Amino acid sequence: MPEKYQVVTPTAFIMGQIKISGMTGRGFTAVARVIAKGQGQVTETTTKNESTYVLLVSPGPCTVTAEVGGVVSEPTEINPEPGQTVEIDFWFGRRT
Repeated sequence: MPEKYQVVTPTAFIMGQIKISGMTGRGFTAVARVIAKGQGQVTETTTKNESTYVLLVSPGPCTVTAEVGGVVSEPTEINPEPGQTVEIDFWFGRRT
């Protein structure tokens, strides 16, 4: 009978909202990307217009950025622990 092994890979979550103001209209649909880079890994997700996003990442130091219409946010440095959820919201355009 073959041996059974259980492999547990620790994970962490990065989640938040992308808010866009003044960058849409006349058929333009903003595509937002959120990118996490750390420990030789890159994880990203894309959404259309304003949205909530979730990234599943390996625990440890990473840099998170968002991009909408060629505009890139300032990088945010985080160091999530296994099982931790880090919330980062991004705002693009004019704040009303």
